[in-house]
Amino acid sequence: MFVFSYFKEDDEKLYLACSEDGYQWQEWNGGKAIFGSSVGTTQMRDPFIIRGGDGIYHLVWTDGWRSRSIGYARSTDLLNWKDAKLIPVMEHLPLTQNTWAPEMFYDEGVEAYRVIWSSTVGEGPRNHRIWSVTTTDFEKFSEASLFFDPGYNVIDACVADLGESYLMLFKDERGVNEPGTDFKAIRSCLFAKDGSDRPEFHDTSGLLTAPLTEGPTLYAIEREGATEWMMLVDGFHDHYYGAYRSYDLKTWQNVSEEVSLPKGVRHGAVFTK
Repeated sequence: MFVFSYFKEDDEKLYLACSEDGYQWQEWNGGKAIFGSSVGTTQMRDPFIIRGGDGIYHLVWTDGWRSRSIGYARSTDLLNWKDAKLIPVMEHLPLTQNTWAPEMFYDEGVEAYRVIWSSTVGEGPRNHRIWSVTTTDFEKFSEASLFFDPGYNVIDACVADLGESYLMLFKDERGVNEPGTDFKAIRSCLFAKDGSDRPEFHDTSGLLTAPLTEGPTLYAIEREGATEWMMLVDGFHDHYYGAYRSYDLKTWQNVSEEVSLPKGVRHGAVFTK
């Protein structure tokens, strides 16, 4: 079963939906929030969940627009969450303007979980890069280091395991939040499983989605011996959620009309239960 974690613009808390086929999604908990933050700003945006090797679900989220920390909690059943705290990933860099959209993946090269997020460090207009820390227990963390810097403004990184390598989706944040902008959409790239804090990225794609989309999440549907890749994106400007399908991770087809999601979802992430 696929599970989709998200927040709503008018209620910044954790919501969940589930799907058997990856297309038709039903809200959990009668459409009510599952969990709200009691730490930091008490905002909860961009919730992301990973299931650890010990069966525990780990949740991270954006703690507001200007926080230098990210939120964290854990659960054994996705309904009851405990040990909520802030992880001060960028507090040692006081010129950090924000820490947005944290996500996680198990980095085989370093045998630890890697948490990645977007930050602007320095004064002036926001000009984000992707940063990361590693942890084995979500208690002790490495010092944050720059993970991905393509030379331009990027946010919303999302990593998928392809077996031999990792694929990363990210939003090209250049351009303006107006129709007709040249950027503000999703690209992909690849990197090796060498455990590097600053891996070499290659095969960066062109823009894969329509302009004014962000918050990509990627999941694989196994159907009749073939892998069907689905990417969901937040159409933040026009208040919709989009869906794209690919069989080779290079050519993408807009299949938004085939996917049914709850109303009002914002910047969600899919995982397999």
